[in-house]
Amino acid sequence: RGAAQLLQMEVDSKDLIEYTQVIIHEADRLQTLVDRLLAPHRRPHVVGDVNIHEVCERVRSLILAEFPRGLRVVREYDTSIPEFRGDREQLIQAVLNIAHNACQALADRITAGDAQLVFRTRIARQVTFGKQRYRLALELHVIDNGPGVPDSIKDRIFYPLVSGREGGSGLGLTLAQTFVQQHHGLIECDSVPGRTDFKLLIPLP
Repeated sequence: RGAAQLLQMEVDSKDLIEYTQVIIHEADRLQTLVDRLLAPHRRPHVVGDVNIHEVCERVRSLILAEFPRGLRVVREYDTSIPEFRGDREQLIQAVLNIAHNACQALADRITAGDAQLVFRTRIARQVTFGKQRYRLALELHVIDNGPGVPDSIKDRIFYPLVSGREGGSGLGLTLAQTFVQQHHGLIECDSVPGRTDFKLLIPLP
């Protein structure tokens, strides 16, 4: 954060200043998130009104800042979806982890210039999570046109330390699942070569 603040004072380009502001904002957000992860007894679940499209737009801006070329981000939003009570920072991190994993899997397509990432929101009706039935739920799809999840780890992708990428921590999807479960939701994955769809389901009021 400090380095980004120093850089911000030295650059003249409007675009570069905007990038340093993104870095500063993300450093603050991640510090807050880490504090809550490492000391949950001191930092309770922070609940407020959440607009899922604001979450998606935040993730989109972060992804495009990291992958400015070769990647097309498509937004297919159902703007009738209401706000709900939740932890905005946790949901940003959950969606970001999924989207970032997708972009890493899209590396070859990004180089070729034909990578695509889709954020799609819909309302699901009469859904059951575990033993609880809900009248309405938010359905958020994060879809990429990458090579797909390897068959060898498909059944274990949400387990800690399982990664399809060399050098990956194997924690991104585990954390995403944990954060969504804290909103009484779940994540499902449907993957074939050329299309991987991570679907987040969260109950709506």
